[in-house]
Amino acid sequence: TAPLLNAMIEKILIHEATTNEDNERIQEIEIYYRFIEKVE
Repeated sequence: TAPLLNAMIEKILIHEATTNEDNERIQEIEIYYRFIEKVE
């Protein structure tokens, strides 16, 4: 649920999208949890 996610997630970083040689869109998203920091 939304309140549970809000309690668990500290921040979300969304980076600028790029396009690779196959014309596929790639975008990096970083999720920082309050209790374990960033998950890769």
